[in-house]
Amino acid sequence: MVATLENYVYACTVDQLPPRGKKTIHIDDDLTILIVACESGLYAVEDCCPQTGRQIGRGKVLNCVLTAPTTGAQYDLATGRYVGGGLSPFQSHWLTVFPIQVVENTVYVRLPNR
Repeated sequence: MVATLENYVYACTVDQLPPRGKKTIHIDDDLTILIVACESGLYAVEDCCPQTGRQIGRGKVLNCVLTAPTTGAQYDLATGRYVGGGLSPFQSHWLTVFPIQVVENTVYVRLPNR
């Protein structure tokens, strides 16, 4: 199992996530990840609005779509795809999505190469 977790970091335990809830994880000074539990599973996205650069962790989640609290922009948690709303008419704003694995009740997130 160790080989499959290469480049993954510990995020939290499953027990620390509220059902259909969110948890913010600070990886280092320049990366904050939002773990979201919704109807279809767990997702990990960067806690940063692509339109404003502000945190989105306080946004609402409905049907695995996250609505940014400051702009109203909506993003699909599985793909990061912009699905409407917000300040920008451009659909090029996407959330950064991180692969996630759960091993023995522990949630791991794969970080990009830095």
